[in-house]
Amino acid sequence: MCLEKMKFREDTKGSTFIPMRALMSIVIAGVIGALAYAGFQQMEKIRAEKEMERICNELIASLSTMVASGNARDIHNPADGEGDSRTIDFSLPTKLVYLGFGVDPDPDNDGEMESKMLADGACIVYKIDGLSKKIFWLDNIKFRKGIKNEKGIWVIDDQQGMVILREGKIKLTFELVKDFSGKYVLIKPAY
Repeated sequence: MCLEKMKFREDTKGSTFIPMRALMSIVIAGVIGALAYAGFQQMEKIRAEKEMERICNELIASLSTMVASGNARDIHNPADGEGDSRTIDFSLPTKLVYLGFGVDPDPDNDGEMESKMLADGACIVYKIDGLSKKIFWLDNIKFRKGIKNEKGIWVIDDQQGMVILREGKIKLTFELVKDFSGKYVLIKPAY
């Protein structure tokens, strides 16, 4: 019996196999974890993009009816009453890089933000981190950024579009206005 115990102790063939197998199991578990994390991140980006698409479609539907049948305030007549308006609370996703009304904030994709009008303000542009920008071309909605003048009346801010560079909850008021060249949706930031 003593001889059999000695043979067992002398057999070292499996001594490197078990630690190697444990190391391979740890490496495989790490790879699986990394793939799961990358998949989760991609899923979050896609979820954020779908959320922005839903927000834009609802906004376009609401503003289209306002532009088609609403009363517009004459921007050059201070005595004119307010035009039809919609105040909307947005809950923008955390992966949002920018949201532009009437403007592509990064037309050359170089990271430098601009606010020049695009297509006479008839578009909504947004970008989700890690994905391509999306553009909604609009037929009858032309956005303009609003600014209060010295009399406290909202007017068009020098043919500028509105750019939002943050996520979270914001509130915007969209008012239908007109001037000699047509109807516009004036955006009044409330944040």
